[in-house]
Amino acid sequence: MSENSPFSLLEELRDDAKALAAQGLSYSTQSAGIKNIAFVVNDLYFYCEAEHVKEVSVCENLMLVPQTKAWMRGLINSKGVLYSVSDLSLLAGFGRPTPANKGHLLLINDDSSQSSLLVNRVVGFRYFEESQKLTEVESKQEKLDGLSAYVDSGYHAEGRDWFNLNVTQLLSSEQFREIQ
Repeated sequence: MSENSPFSLLEELRDDAKALAAQGLSYSTQSAGIKNIAFVVNDLYFYCEAEHVKEVSVCENLMLVPQTKAWMRGLINSKGVLYSVSDLSLLAGFGRPTPANKGHLLLINDDSSQSSLLVNRVVGFRYFEESQKLTEVESKQEKLDGLSAYVDSGYHAEGRDWFNLNVTQLLSSEQFREIQ
């Protein structure tokens, strides 16, 4: 077997891990962090913990609901379950709706409310390191507009700021629950 074969590399990693474990330490990998789903709303980058999202979907066959707030875009049927569709761009007060046929839906994993959030696009999974944590999230509240009340932390990674959207806080807010 060659010195750089995959098996020798795995053996070396295993030996290193054993040595670290003997010292009370461990390897830190990207998957060791919290798994987040990242998405874009009006050129701002957000994320939420992946456990809050049941599914990512496209916004097809949107049924409009009359006499509701502008950000309450309607209802969709996903696998026999009706979900309300809330446009995060309009909810934030950004003034321009997310095109339903081009956006993505985050179907929220919450049995008490069948809700989905319409975003411009889903970027994918993201893991952040503690060293990337934003220390001045409060100074960016104006940029976040109506979503600032639901952003409690963030990170600076990949050359941009990522803001943590607290989905639980959003769903329980008076603003979100009042759709008329």
